[in-house]
Amino acid sequence: MSYQEQLQQEGKIWGEAFARLSHETPPEWAFYRQRLEYLYTHRPAIDALLATIRPGTAVLELGCGSGWLTLALAQAGADAHGIDISEQALAIAQAYYESIRESVPGTVRYTCADLNTLQLPAASYDLIVIKGTLHHLPEVPHVIAQVQAALKPGGRVWIQDVQGDEHPRTVLVASALMFLLPTHISYGEKLRGLWRFRHNPTERIRMSMQAEGLSPFEGVGRHHNWLALVQSAFPNASVQRGLSITGYLSHQLRMPHRFAVLTLWIIARIDSVLTRWGWLHTTNITVTAHAPNAST
Repeated sequence: MSYQEQLQQEGKIWGEAFARLSHETPPEWAFYRQRLEYLYTHRPAIDALLATIRPGTAVLELGCGSGWLTLALAQAGADAHGIDISEQALAIAQAYYESIRESVPGTVRYTCADLNTLQLPAASYDLIVIKGTLHHLPEVPHVIAQVQAALKPGGRVWIQDVQGDEHPRTVLVASALMFLLPTHISYGEKLRGLWRFRHNPTERIRMSMQAEGLSPFEGVGRHHNWLALVQSAFPNASVQRGLSITGYLSHQLRMPHRFAVLTLWIIARIDSVLTRWGWLHTTNITVTAHAPNAST
């Protein structure tokens, strides 16, 4: 399959995924922040990011999908620009924005483009946001260089993504909880899977945690040490490490919402302690960095 064919397939897969999701949840942060997969893993960092936005802030989001975060930035007052490879996802984003446009204090525009070959205008943005995108990109060094050049003096970059492969002990704990807790996979299927993968019972969970094979570019950026690239480009980068297993389990639980929220709250508390102690190892990282001021 050629590179262009892979790009088209990538856009199609994610467009269809966002179309399915939009039937459950409108592409707006007010709704997304209530979803289990955002509740304990993404919500605190995203709320903190949005609290820093001031009216007229020039913001770019790379890999915006259905536009919910680009829209949230505009709802906080920013002039926001979202770029993504999926025309279908961007159509969902644009349609929803148009439906609530009068209530949005900032502005929104969307562009379909390949981030791997993107050329950004120099010194144009106060803030560049990249969420869950770098691990899909084969040309991570090019993207980081473009971000560095596109920030205004004193501008910020905010990145939330996975770095590296899942640690065997983390996979083992996630596997045990997947087996014990009620999930979208029945207990019968779990037992059959345990037998099928009996020589390496955690391998299937590791593949699932890393979403291997989900799309043509899923995980290709894991082989780049994007964190080292960011820290080299922005020596003042601040790194916050997230939870290790809670995010993955939040996608898998199948139980009444109130019980799922309580279960994840307990898991998140334990996850936080074990990750802080180094017993669990997280691949989830949030990075904030500033471009130097013009006078520096």
